[in-house]
Amino acid sequence: MKERILKTSLHGRITSAEQASALIYDGMTVAMSGYAMAGYPKAVVQDLVRRKKSGETLRINLITGANVPYLDELLGAEQSISRRTPMCASRTLAEQINQGSVSYVEQQMNKMPRLLRSGSFGKIDIAVVEALGLGENGELIPTTSSGMTYHLMQAAEKIIIEINTAQPESLADLHDIFIPSAPPHAQPIPLVQTSQRIGNLYIPVDPNKIVAIIETDIPERSAAQTQGTSETDLIARHLFDFLELELATHFAGTLPPIQLGFGSIANSVASAFRHSNFRDLEFFCGGIGEPIIELLSCGKALAVSTGGLEMTERVEQVIKQTAGLSNRLVIRNGDMTNNAELIGRLGVLALNTGIEVDIYGNVNSSHINGNRILNGIGGGANFAQNAGLSVILIPSTSKAGKISTIVPLVSHQDICEHDVDVLVTEHGVADLRGLDDTERANAIIAHCTSGGYQEQLSAYLSQARKAGGGHHPQAPEAAFAWYRRLKENGTMLEDRP
Repeated sequence: MKERILKTSLHGRITSAEQASALIYDGMTVAMSGYAMAGYPKAVVQDLVRRKKSGETLRINLITGANVPYLDELLGAEQSISRRTPMCASRTLAEQINQGSVSYVEQQMNKMPRLLRSGSFGKIDIAVVEALGLGENGELIPTTSSGMTYHLMQAAEKIIIEINTAQPESLADLHDIFIPSAPPHAQPIPLVQTSQRIGNLYIPVDPNKIVAIIETDIPERSAAQTQGTSETDLIARHLFDFLELELATHFAGTLPPIQLGFGSIANSVASAFRHSNFRDLEFFCGGIGEPIIELLSCGKALAVSTGGLEMTERVEQVIKQTAGLSNRLVIRNGDMTNNAELIGRLGVLALNTGIEVDIYGNVNSSHINGNRILNGIGGGANFAQNAGLSVILIPSTSKAGKISTIVPLVSHQDICEHDVDVLVTEHGVADLRGLDDTERANAIIAHCTSGGYQEQLSAYLSQARKAGGGHHPQAPEAAFAWYRRLKENGTMLEDRP
């Protein structure tokens, strides 16, 4: 492994995972690399789990750059997390948060650099980060993500490096690390194209902080891809009908860079792009997986910028075998991927999903019934707020029609109605641009709502207009009766004579 550590004075800090893990103990605040399900430490985490299973008292405050299911699942299953920031990416950990045994500090991705710089999360005792190697000055060469690794290492008192030889060495050529100056000394970011490079291939690090370096050989593999359904395929079809019209009237023949997340809807959209007439696509995302890599591989995608690369066998194959990939695929640090300045400048087409949306366009993307966390807010709200065109994609119902995902009033709000331009369900498209609030409600109800819920929502809107009127008619008691009815009767549908 010494050939991967070019700063020879660091060779003396090479040790085992067990010895490195021993530097972490109960009550510590530990930062770990990882962004959009990629680039996270593995061996030290596995040894922490071993120690906990052996009966040791070990609970940590865990901070990462974004969602890292691997960490949340392994450490959460052993109840080794007492406080989590900024995202929850595990049903196991979510249940502990909802029970109150884990404190959860949810944050948008774009705010993390500022919060880390200001010390808002308190002292970070140690950072554990994955790398391909270390340069002549100790600089870190990232693997499948760089995320907030720079800021986490800056804030930490000590650093443990995992050099993972199982990660493809060709990843080293894909990174573009640009750390903007902190306010009030911030300057305009000189990035104007999706695949443009403005930074370095490595992350600067203070070598004096490095207390342990270990070698790992653990492949990074994501869970099985969530397959699209007939319903999500229909959502994609309605979206594409809309985009074809936009292409002719607003986009001058070329779609702007696209932000797309993960899950069944995203996979249906990616598949639809592959078989569509759209060409020379560009993606500017917080994270990408195999569906977008396939678009890059087959030539549909011209350029892809991401914060994290979800690894599968197919993704690894494309990385290893595609010549000149660094000209089309860039892995950026989190300061760039969720940057409002860049999202706005590029006019990003933001395609986000949610748990529910109300008749005015407010979106709940993180909490069930308003109080139970499902996952973290991530970067969706930031993309929606700054996008050139903000689209929400959502099935109109869930649980076999027992729940309407379009409701009178969302039980928790992550994305504001003012940041939603278009809503798409399997029933159709509601273009909300230029509409007042009542017109927005009528458009959503008419074009996006399912079956009996359409009648119920129309009746609710009429009731709200009569009861309170105003610019944004609401009848809170009637709105929350939908959730009460679901709890008591198992469905949001009203009883009918």
